[in-house]
Amino acid sequence: MRKLSMGVAAAFALAACSGENSSAAPGKTAKGEAAAAGPALTSESKTFRDWYAVCDNGNLCAAYSGGSTGWILIQMDAGPAASPTVRVGMWPDGGDELKTPISVVIDGKSYPTSVGPEDTSSARLSGGDAHVVIAQLAAGHAASLSSDGQTVEIPVAGVSASLLWFDERQGRLDTTTALIRKGTKPASTVPAAPEVPHIVPAPAVSQTGFDAPLDPMNTDDDTHHAVPSAALEALPAVKQCRADTDFNAYLQKAVTASRLNATTELWGIPCDSGAYNVSYAYYLTGPGGTNPRVVNFPGSDGPTTPTGADGDNGWLVNPAYDPATRTLTAFAKARGLGDCGVAQTWTWTGQAFVLNREQVMSDCWGMVSDFWPTTYRSR
Repeated sequence: MRKLSMGVAAAFALAACSGENSSAAPGKTAKGEAAAAGPALTSESKTFRDWYAVCDNGNLCAAYSGGSTGWILIQMDAGPAASPTVRVGMWPDGGDELKTPISVVIDGKSYPTSVGPEDTSSARLSGGDAHVVIAQLAAGHAASLSSDGQTVEIPVAGVSASLLWFDERQGRLDTTTALIRKGTKPASTVPAAPEVPHIVPAPAVSQTGFDAPLDPMNTDDDTHHAVPSAALEALPAVKQCRADTDFNAYLQKAVTASRLNATTELWGIPCDSGAYNVSYAYYLTGPGGTNPRVVNFPGSDGPTTPTGADGDNGWLVNPAYDPATRTLTAFAKARGLGDCGVAQTWTWTGQAFVLNREQVMSDCWGMVSDFWPTTYRSR
């Protein structure tokens, strides 16, 4: 198996930096952002034997285990009405699509799953089926996934402890909704789900005069490109980025620029490139790239102090800004398949880029990013 180390996660901006008037910590109100309706929690993760578990700021909890050719993911939202879901996935030999639905096999008994037509490599169980599989997993001695005559062993050591932690964190112990330690207390005694922060994006503005950014991975893209101002090019950190990318003239042209409002622009400078990751440094400027200052992006554990005044440690990996939604996304891949790494989204509120969503997958097991556990959410 390939695992994303904490050092790699840090390099991929799992926790990014804060700067004056250019970022806001998650869960805190910035000007132009509506106040959160109620207190959210701090995201927390734990490892229980062969299972990894995480609960985000809204107390949505996920636990997963598996191996290099398959995985299982159990999710449980907070609140008295929540119900668990179980997702499974397999990588068939040869890379072909699975021809038969995946079955979860526990102590010799098979539990079929339902699969959508768009993705035969993963499937899910919900409602009563999910409850049955969870109960059998927690009490079982051996488990596996099976499809097309292929089998993936699934560890059971740690699943019960992971789900008991869900019960504790979500206030389900000794209630009828508990996954492990059930009791007679009614569901009404389970606390409501915490309110996640409400983020209001700034108004959309015209991008007239700003070209669509070049794709730094597509050297056949010959469209116009943004040209940095002299003020940007004069920054020591930008000079270093230019020196570090002088091996690739096309990459050096892949500068991005967008209008945020009448007096503020967002500029991205490519600073590094690998086989499947491209890193950018971002700056807020006045019109025409004047008065540049570093943009620092908060992560799920809040902002940190930059190690360099010129922002050389605040890079985003595979970033893209969408003027229609005023969101900037980054997707740091731990390998080219994109089945592990860190995915983050920030929203421009008019005063700051505020963390909108963060998902992390530390194990490279073939799980698509849509299913990765969340460490931070907003609404």
